[in-house]
Amino acid sequence: MGKISKEVVGASAAKIMLSLLAMDDSYGYEMLMKVKKLSEGQIKWNQGAIYPVLKKMETLGLIKSYWKMQENERPRKYYNILDNGKQELQKMKDEWNLVNSMLNKLWYK
Repeated sequence: MGKISKEVVGASAAKIMLSLLAMDDSYGYEMLMKVKKLSEGQIKWNQGAIYPVLKKMETLGLIKSYWKMQENERPRKYYNILDNGKQELQKMKDEWNLVNSMLNKLWYK
């Protein structure tokens, strides 16, 4: 598979981030590495691209951030999914599944 278009990556960014946060709290760089691994290197976000999405989701009340200290490390800003974020993620899953189902019917008749 070739490089994934910016449009597809952009359309899925919030869905991916909320899905990761539904599994466990995380910080930005950790999310970047998880996405790279899960996509087998096909999706490579840069840090400057994800923080505006995280900020927007926090403003919308979907996630919250907090600082966490680890021994012998600098503080990291972690993100946690809120109940509103879980509800929004379910809505996103339902919408994505509907679109995916329709495309499968069109493409693989």
